[in-house]
Amino acid sequence: MLLLNASDRIIAAADTGPLLSAFQADCQPILRRYFAGVYIAQSQLAEFQKHGAAEKLQDLINDGFVSVIQGLTETEQAEAMRIAHRISTASPSRDPIPRNHLPEAELMVIAQRVALDCEAILLDERAAKEIADEMGLQTIGFMGILGRAGLDGILTKDEIRRLLRICQSQGTHYKDSLIEFVAQTYGR
Repeated sequence: MLLLNASDRIIAAADTGPLLSAFQADCQPILRRYFAGVYIAQSQLAEFQKHGAAEKLQDLINDGFVSVIQGLTETEQAEAMRIAHRISTASPSRDPIPRNHLPEAELMVIAQRVALDCEAILLDERAAKEIADEMGLQTIGFMGILGRAGLDGILTKDEIRRLLRICQSQGTHYKDSLIEFVAQTYGR
């Protein structure tokens, strides 16, 4: 897991989950506190549209905080498919179809592009995190970002709990016990 530092904002590649949670809880300012910029894959745009977050995403694209990577080379596409297969067979995976894991896999490929200078991947999905860890990639999820904000004195226990419950009420699968653990452990 990545340890964030507000004084050294980093560049990351982001899966849809953490960004959707940030949109649900209106936490874009917290993202900006820890990240200088975020890359997403073009293949993710439909997912943001499906979840009604296309306008919020477009706002971040328009102001230069989010950049969309338009395409992968054939070699990168092949690597993404290999990674997607690994995710589909990882023990925490709930979906055995590799193609369904391509967005996360593409992010892992994108994050390894030296020219992009990505230091982390924003990722909530457990099976994908497991594979990213095996690949030596740094990951952090939305809960980790809120936890860091709590440790930095930005969010109280009650605020962390409230923000995660907002996400939960909008369909994000956060267990009550995990919400309480994050609030109690990291909130000020």
